[in-house]
Amino acid sequence: MLYDVIVVGSGIAGLHAALFAKRAGCHVAVLTKSNPFRSNSAVASGGINAVINVNEYDSVERHVSDTFDGSDGLANLGNIRKMCAQAPEIVQELQEMGVGFDTDEEGAIAQRPFGGASANRTCYIADRTGSAIVQTLLMQCRNEGVHILANHKFLNICSFKEKLSGVTVLRRRDSQVIAFACKSLILAGGGYAGIFRGHSTNAQESSGDVIAAGLRAGLRLSNMEFVQFHPTTLATNGSLISEAARGEGAYLVDETGTRFTDELQTRDKLSRAITEHMREGHTVYLDFRHLDEALIDAKLPSARKMALNGAGIDITTELLPITPSAHYTIGGIWTRDDTSTDMPGVFACGECAVTGVHGANRLGGNSLLEGAYFGRMSGIEAARYARRREFRPIDYRDVDKESRRVELILDGDNLYNINAMRKNLGASLFRDAGVFRSEETLSSALEYSHYLMGRKHGLHCIHKERDNNVELASILEFENALTIAEAMILSALKRKESRGVHYRVDYPERDDRYFNAASYIKLIGRDYLKISFERVVRGGLWHHTKKVLASIKV
Repeated sequence: MLYDVIVVGSGIAGLHAALFAKRAGCHVAVLTKSNPFRSNSAVASGGINAVINVNEYDSVERHVSDTFDGSDGLANLGNIRKMCAQAPEIVQELQEMGVGFDTDEEGAIAQRPFGGASANRTCYIADRTGSAIVQTLLMQCRNEGVHILANHKFLNICSFKEKLSGVTVLRRRDSQVIAFACKSLILAGGGYAGIFRGHSTNAQESSGDVIAAGLRAGLRLSNMEFVQFHPTTLATNGSLISEAARGEGAYLVDETGTRFTDELQTRDKLSRAITEHMREGHTVYLDFRHLDEALIDAKLPSARKMALNGAGIDITTELLPITPSAHYTIGGIWTRDDTSTDMPGVFACGECAVTGVHGANRLGGNSLLEGAYFGRMSGIEAARYARRREFRPIDYRDVDKESRRVELILDGDNLYNINAMRKNLGASLFRDAGVFRSEETLSSALEYSHYLMGRKHGLHCIHKERDNNVELASILEFENALTIAEAMILSALKRKESRGVHYRVDYPERDDRYFNAASYIKLIGRDYLKISFERVVRGGLWHHTKKVLASIKV
């Protein structure tokens, strides 16, 4: 099949990209490896930031300032300014498409406070904002003729003479590897917090597939060490209790009923405060009991339902035990300001991309905004690129290589339990590369990831059916998860400072002399990762300095 533009991912960034590429006159397809509603965007509950009421209490410049302050010094100020300036238009556009934002008594869009914000600027639909926006965008894409190809798992980028020609895809209904040709490719497949299996708010499919494929295709990754932990997830299973809960007034308390921290400080600081309190022997709870039940039912219905189903807790009368879990990954595929990457014709947006607007720490409510803003840009730029290009040939040796790999996984004799290995990797990463890190713990995590790498070739499908084989998908995802885990750990080892969500107990201070810079990872040959730290001129903020290089054998 031939498409002008292929978009990988069905979250807010991917659907925006597809919609705007289609409106530019292109033949567009969206690839999603399962149900389109299983994206991280669909479970982003709290809201989307925008200054829609400019007054003495808020302004676009304050939004810019809050975002930059939260980034802990690593942000692209130019991109922040452009994103924040466009936020009101994006919210209005979503409303015109049919997104039913909550309103106040005067009929204006209601806004709630979020951590790190100096004003109430988070627009919301109760505590299910992401899913409401995704549903609307998906319907809009279908109405405007975008092809939605569900259950098509993206494998790799195809190139001809080092230029984009298409993608290889696993068609899950029959486990066949097929190729789609395209003139432009938009990677919008989400982040990699799911590699913290058992300690993550993400679906288990969130294994960094598009980021790993980008690395294999020669794209640079950046800031992989920055993993944001959400402070409030169910202690029983890691399910997300949105920041909306604290925005609406829920308290953080311990077993004595004491409020021990500021509930609306940035997520990095709050996650550390909670983890430290737990290490001191305390149990941490969210306390909703002082909130009016009508308010909970109107603005926090998902939190009430999640607590009841996931923990058997009625939040109107009982304390809800919580713990931090891996939630959002700031690192990913490096992009220019127009979302283009190192390979001409390949663009990236959303959580899988590094656009520079989050730096070392993301503010709640800015991820949906980033996805919408840069998704729209990706669609426009990819369409512009596609209109000037012809299709390039697919090298079917790439397809054959992937087919043989799939056949080997299906046909071989299995030696290990894939679910146990994924959970063990998640436990290792949470313990040793989690909220607190050190040379010792990161080295332990790296050693264990290498141990698992040595056994991945013993993973084969126990059940050999080809119709939607869940084991096959899990094994392919696990191989990507190991690649991503290594890149993340190596970046964290080399960043010998504490900044934003990256906290090194052996280097507890921020070091602007050597590390006020983005990290970069590139695959050299088949066996080496090259890591560098480099300040670059972006948005008038950074200046060029000498690189710090390290080559590590994969």
